Amino acid sequence: MVSRELPLFPLHVVLFPGRPLPLHIFEPRYRELLDDCLAADRRFGVVAIRFGRAEDGGADVYPVGTVAEIVRVEQLDDGRSNIVTRGAERFRVTQLLSDGPYLRAQVELLDDPPADARLTPLVSMLRVELEAYLQDIGAGEPLAGRLPAKPAALAWLAACAAELQLSEQQQLLEIDSLAERLHTTIRFLRREHSLLRRLGHVTILRPQGPAGATLN
Repeated sequence: MVSRELPLFPLHVVLFPGRPLPLHIFEPRYRELLDDCLAADRRFGVVAIRFGRAEDGGADVYPVGTVAEIVRVEQLDDGRSNIVTRGAERFRVTQLLSDGPYLRAQVELLDDPPADARLTPLVSMLRVELEAYLQDIGAGEPLAGRLPAKPAALAWLAACAAELQLSEQQQLLEIDSLAERLHTTIRFLRREHSLLRRLGHVTILRPQGPAGATLN
């Protein structure tokens, strides 16, 4: 495992690898973090808040998060910024560092194991479940033909599509075994699909709010 130091954004959001996350930045400490990231490798860590508030400096964060790569920046005249990021690899926090203007951590980057041919039945099952779910929420036509071929990417898309509780999203993020992650994702997706068919539901495959999550 590769170890490195990362700036951290604690959010009430779980970022999955491969998924986009637009963010609005306006607080001074996060402006500084953005400047530092742009001057370096354009990467920071997103960790979900277990409880507490990031703005109070007392948020308790989950130990596993996702590296966010900055892919687009719109700098506004008043110093605020809108950015678009994309989730990269997962990481595990080994030590929190809070001696600067924003939270940092020493982390270990987590690699997913390569896909195994024995996973093919699970992947096929997830694909069928996801296509049916997307069809029922009205997103099937534009997405069904473009589902990821790689098992890990398919699982992350399914986890994003199903409207799970944050703790359940975090549970999926923390699973290291690809087989176990596929099993759990199928179980969650089937539950959500059953609720959708019984109760009706409206969902969208993008972060809430017109500008995505707000960091401050």
